[in-house]
Amino acid sequence: MLDKRYRVRYVNKNVMQIPGNLIITKSDEIVLNRLRGFIPDKVFDIHAHLYDTAYMPTTMAGQNSIFEDCGVVADRNAYTRLQGPLYPGIKTLRLNLVSAPDASMSDRSNGNRARCNDFLVRHLDQNPDDVGEAFVLPDDSDEDIKNLLVHPNIKGFKCYHVTAKNKPTWQAEISEYLPESAWRAADSHGMCMTLHMVKDAALADPGNQKIITDKTREYRNAKLILAHAGRGFAAWTAFEGVKKLSDFSNIYFDVSAVCEPTAILAVLKAAGPGRVLWGSDFPVSMMRGKCISMADSFIWLDRPILEKLGTEQAACANLVGVESLNALAQACDLLNLSRKEVEDIFYNNAIDILGLRSESV
Repeated sequence: MLDKRYRVRYVNKNVMQIPGNLIITKSDEIVLNRLRGFIPDKVFDIHAHLYDTAYMPTTMAGQNSIFEDCGVVADRNAYTRLQGPLYPGIKTLRLNLVSAPDASMSDRSNGNRARCNDFLVRHLDQNPDDVGEAFVLPDDSDEDIKNLLVHPNIKGFKCYHVTAKNKPTWQAEISEYLPESAWRAADSHGMCMTLHMVKDAALADPGNQKIITDKTREYRNAKLILAHAGRGFAAWTAFEGVKKLSDFSNIYFDVSAVCEPTAILAVLKAAGPGRVLWGSDFPVSMMRGKCISMADSFIWLDRPILEKLGTEQAACANLVGVESLNALAQACDLLNLSRKEVEDIFYNNAIDILGLRSESV
C-alpha cells in the first residue's frame, strides 16, 4: 500500500483510460512497492514545473497536453496529489519550482513572462520551504535579471530553447537562449541555472561542450544543473559527453524524466553521487510511457503511440515518473551506492547546492 496521506485511485492494469495518465495502475503500484526500500522518506525535487496555463498559450496549443491534464492551474496541492503517491512512505517533500517555459514569453508586450514570475513568487510566499528558478530570456539585461530576483527563495534561473530566435530552435546554441546576464547574476549570488540543452548530439555536441566548459570556468561560483542527465535521452550522448565534464565541480546533473539507467550510470560514474540530483520533471512525470534510446537518437513511447498499439499493450505502460525512479534505482544498485549516497541524491545534495538549512529555508 502507498502512504495513506495521499489519496489516489487505482485501476486494473488491463484498463486504459483517457486521459489515463493521472491514475496509478496496478502495474505502477507493483514497481512502487518494489521501490519502497529505495526511495528515502525525505525528497527534494530539484526539477518540478508548477504553472498556470493562462501564461502558456504555445505549450497549450497542441492536443492532449499533459499540462492541461494536470489542471488549468497546477499548484503545490496538485503536485502532492498527483506526484506524491510516487514517493511511498515520504515524510518530507520540498520542491525547486522550475518556471514552466513558453515560446510566447519572448514577446515582452504580452506580459506572459511577468505573469510566470508572479506565479513563482506567490508559490514561494505560500510554501516557504520551497525554492524556485525565474525564467530568463535571451536578451535579458543585467537590470532585467535583477528585476526577476524579487523573492529571497528565488535561487536560480531557468532557460529554454523555444525562446531562441533562430529556427528550428531544437538546434540552437546554448548562448541563443541562456543570456550572459544570467551567468553573471548566478556567479555573483552563487545561484543555480537549469539547462535543458538541445542539438542532436546533446552533451556530446562539440558546441554545447565548449560553451558549458568555457562558461563554468569563467563563472566558477555559478552552479549549472544539466537537466535530464545532460539531456541523455539518447544514452550514448551522456555516456560520451559527461566524461569531459567530470572535473568541473560546479556542474551538476538532475535525472528528471530519464527512463533508462545508462545515462544515469554515466553521470554517476563521471560526476559522482554528490553532483547528481533527483528531479521529477512534473507534470511530464504524469505521462504514461517512457523515453527510450534508439539508434543514435531517442523516441518517446507516449500516449498517442501507445494507443495505436492497442488497449492491452497500452495498459502495460507505467507513468514516466515511475519509469524514472526505477531507472535511478537500477543505476544506484549497479554501482553499489550506499544508503547515504542515495539519500544525498534525493535530498541532501539539493540542500547543499541551494545553500539551504535542512528543514526550513
